[in-house]
Amino acid sequence: MFECGTYEYGLKTGDLSEKEMVKIFEKVLSKIAGEINDSRIPQKRKLSKRTGPFGRPTPDAEPPEYDYIYLYGHRPSNLYLELYPNREKNGRVKFSEEGIVWNLYFYILSDYPNRISEEDHIQEFGGRVIEELFQTLPCEKVLIKKYAPGEDRL
Repeated sequence: MFECGTYEYGLKTGDLSEKEMVKIFEKVLSKIAGEINDSRIPQKRKLSKRTGPFGRPTPDAEPPEYDYIYLYGHRPSNLYLELYPNREKNGRVKFSEEGIVWNLYFYILSDYPNRISEEDHIQEFGGRVIEELFQTLPCEKVLIKKYAPGEDRL
């Protein structure tokens, strides 16, 4: 299972359509939430399609320009993820490695929320979702960065 932390991956999706990719994400979220069967994980296990403005990764960086990105993150789940295109609408490319079409940024928290007991399986949610997602997504996944605690995003 994925260990807790913050990661950014490039996805070489080839001819996998955006619609099909989002469907895979949502199916995996629903599957793992169903297996954990914790009423605190919302029934709506969908990615949220969001339009900008999008935050700057660092104060001196240019803000990214996307038509939209996909987000998932619900409390008390320990998973937050963003799925966004590698190429911005202004033509700027985030990661130059050939074939990367989408980027996946996510973090899995080890101690959130800190009010749950050790018997709660909700702490397993994030790691199990990412593990299942990486087994199910029919594309190459390229680790761009595993962030150190407190490190800013690229």
